[in-house]
Amino acid sequence: MIAMQYNVKLPSDYDMSIIKNRVKNNGYKTDGFLDLFMKAYLIAEFGKHGNIQNEYAPFYLWKGAEGMNHFLLDGPFNNILNSFGWTPVNTWVVLHQKIEKHDSKQYAVITKSPVLPRLDFSDLQDKAKRIFDTDCNNASTTCSIVAYNPTTWQLCHFLLSADSQEMEHRATGTSLVYQLLHLS
Repeated sequence: MIAMQYNVKLPSDYDMSIIKNRVKNNGYKTDGFLDLFMKAYLIAEFGKHGNIQNEYAPFYLWKGAEGMNHFLLDGPFNNILNSFGWTPVNTWVVLHQKIEKHDSKQYAVITKSPVLPRLDFSDLQDKAKRIFDTDCNNASTTCSIVAYNPTTWQLCHFLLSADSQEMEHRATGTSLVYQLLHLS
């Protein structure tokens, strides 16, 4: 599986109802998209949950590259580019994933951390498994994805929960607390 995310940073005075309406009116359009296992349309709002910026940050989980390539290269992603300009797309290879039924009010934290140079990648696999097991043992966790990027040697941890206070606690460094607008 492949995890994918793009982040659209927005000014602190940006009217986030524009993004909320965009997702409300268009979020369903990729339901049933080829190879798409999950999508989470997320926003961070300046001043809420300790966030220091506004951001639109869709997160996708793909079963394979064919659907992801179709999304990025055959037109659908052009809607993002036309609305917000050129934005890089982050991708990671998934090591562990768990997705359960969710409540309507959910929050997410996405933590990205460097993978330190090592000759033995068992440390990376052990760390990923510990993160995942901790999430799975938490009753409020509805989604956990742990993945890595071997180009940038970055570990990505996507966590979804109904507990906003826990998400505020889990947000570290540059992590934001996102509100889930749409999940399918």
